[in-house]
Amino acid sequence: MRLLLLRHGEAGFDATTDELRSLTANGRLQLRQMLLQYSLELAGVQRILHSPYLRTCQTAELVRDVRPVNSESLNLLTPESSPKEVVDWLSVQSDDSLLLVTHQPLIGLLVSLLCEGNLTRPEPMLPGALAIIELEFPAAGLGQLQRLLR
Repeated sequence: MRLLLLRHGEAGFDATTDELRSLTANGRLQLRQMLLQYSLELAGVQRILHSPYLRTCQTAELVRDVRPVNSESLNLLTPESSPKEVVDWLSVQSDDSLLLVTHQPLIGLLVSLLCEGNLTRPEPMLPGALAIIELEFPAAGLGQLQRLLR
C-alpha cells in the first residue's frame, strides 16, 4: 500500500469551535501550489479520506481539483484520535494507494508509529505537509517513509 498523509492547510482561528475553523486564503494558495507541484505524487491515489472538520474537508476538495477521486469523511481522523486505531483500520483496507487528510497530533504520531514502530518521535508535520509511506502491510514499524514534502 502507498499511503499519503496530508496535514490540512493553514487555518484561521475565527470560528466558534475547532471543528469549524476554515482554511485561510494563504492556506488555500499554498496548498494549491504544493498540490500542483507534486501532482505526479497523487497520480495513483484511489480514495481520499479526511476528518469531518471543515479545514480537512476544504483541503480534500483542493486535492480533488488535482486528483478527482472519491472522498469521504472518517471520524477516525480527528486530531486526538488513536494512531493505533487508524493503523488497525488501514489493515483492513484494500486500496493500493490511499490519501488521508488529517491533523496534528494524529498525523505526526501516525508517521512515527508506521515507520518507527512507536510513538516516541512524532513527525513535526506543518500545515500542508505531505508524507508518502510505502507499506507491504499496514502495521507498526513496517512503513518506509519515501518522501516528506513541505
